Amino acid sequence: MRRSACIMRRLHPSPSSLSYGKVNLNIFSVLKIRLLHCKINWKIQNRYIYITSVQVIEGVLVMRMENTLTLNKCPKDAIVIPLFENHLEDVSIVKKYDKALHTALSKLLKPGDFKAGFGSVISTYADSGAFKRIVIAGCGKLREFDTEKLRRLIAQVDGIFQSYNIRGYTVFMPTLLPFTSSDYLSGKAVAEAVVLSRFNFITFKSKKDKKIKGLNVVFWNAPKGDFQKGIKDGRVIADNVNTIRELISMPSNVLTPVKIAETAQDIAAKTDGITCEVFDEEKIKSLNFNGIIAVGKGSVNPPRFVVMEYDGSNGSQKKPIIIVGKGVSFDTGGISLKPWSGMEKMKYDMAGSGVVLGVMKTAAELKLPLKLVGLIPTVENMPGSNAYKPGDVITMASGLTVEVISTDAEGRLILADALHYACDAYKPEAVIDLATLTGACAVALGSKACAIMGNNRGLIRRFQQNADNAGEKVWELPMWPEYDELIKSDIADIKNSGGPGAGTIVGGVFLKQFIKNAPWLHLDIASTSWKDSSEKGYLGKGATGFGIRLLCEILRNWNA
Repeated sequence: MRRSACIMRRLHPSPSSLSYGKVNLNIFSVLKIRLLHCKINWKIQNRYIYITSVQVIEGVLVMRMENTLTLNKCPKDAIVIPLFENHLEDVSIVKKYDKALHTALSKLLKPGDFKAGFGSVISTYADSGAFKRIVIAGCGKLREFDTEKLRRLIAQVDGIFQSYNIRGYTVFMPTLLPFTSSDYLSGKAVAEAVVLSRFNFITFKSKKDKKIKGLNVVFWNAPKGDFQKGIKDGRVIADNVNTIRELISMPSNVLTPVKIAETAQDIAAKTDGITCEVFDEEKIKSLNFNGIIAVGKGSVNPPRFVVMEYDGSNGSQKKPIIIVGKGVSFDTGGISLKPWSGMEKMKYDMAGSGVVLGVMKTAAELKLPLKLVGLIPTVENMPGSNAYKPGDVITMASGLTVEVISTDAEGRLILADALHYACDAYKPEAVIDLATLTGACAVALGSKACAIMGNNRGLIRRFQQNADNAGEKVWELPMWPEYDELIKSDIADIKNSGGPGAGTIVGGVFLKQFIKNAPWLHLDIASTSWKDSSEKGYLGKGATGFGIRLLCEILRNWNA
């Protein structure tokens, strides 16, 4: 990929200290689970109060759900009462619950210094009553509260009690849920917050903590129906996000292109409704996927091309939705070698392929009524004696010729063949690609949002409308015809790098050349797939799995 003095083409994250926790959900029993796969077994009962138990056993996150109808059955170590700034103006809120808490609530609020700003917390030990500790969590202004703040709030509370080594706590929901967008989204958000915040990458630690940790998390007096459905779906989604965070965190000597393909096959074998076919090097050559061959030929690890299919439409959807993910298992930059500093983090250059795996698995487990295809071109970009070079010209599967300006702009070359195959072989309803394509995206948007570009306003609007509910933000960048001039080549049809400016846009413009007669959207997730530092919230340092929650929310509402 192309670099300048100011920026490298990849966002270079810091090493991960996080870990993966696998979730198995069973209403009556805690089941042992394997590292990368689990069977979700649900038995739903229509009760009014829902309790979620959470334990971490030897680094494995396990959840089960129970029901209770009385406060006496809630964990007594602590209760959390979320309060908005508006609540402090209504004395009836305090009076309503103060008696049950033996006046602890009024005592906490009496000094008047607690303003209920978002993220603020006060607590006390109760002299008597049902709970040992009373905690008030500030939710901020009512009009500014949304599902993303709900995730952050629950994750903050959960983290506090883990640090206190408390065995269980109760979250009082009636003061909270009326102010969120929907019961379903609220249930999904609280489940995602607990599961995602407990990710901890310890696979290669020689000493693992075998002590039983965790908390019984009780959502007291939460609504039935949609809230419970949201918890169920949120657990499945977050569980698969953590699976992919584990995968992205793997070192490249473990996670080669062949291993990525084998992981796809393993998911298909263990998930009802998914089929998987893997093209080896000879098959890739026979299909003239010369972009994939060129990028991969400098490595001793051969390229692979993965085709995953899922059809939950029962024949009602003729054309599939295709999701394409870039799978560069390690990116040295090739002959256009990256600087040594930060190169060890280039293992996460396969994050787009991870999103495809996570979305396909989640769609099948949630039984989404859609027809989906997942495509993964996967290679390792190395500067071997047989590596492709700047100045080479590649004839792509589409017939277009590409002049190689930088071997560090490799992702677009392998995606180009995959996008051509998607349009040519499937005549799809829509094509969506995700790639850690440009470090320039971090300059434009930072780490808070990914860039999106596309050729269809309706598809772009789908992403914009669902991003906030998913907790994964997007921002559209332009692809005006004037940008086409930046990839014109003197000796070939186009070139793979366009100069120092508009790097993220140029990457999208290049990919657009390989889309034929299909709605298409490109997500550049380079700056959102990995976090350099821990921040307040539910995603810590390291791999984020960005894109899975967003795609799942969009697909859930596809036919709405």
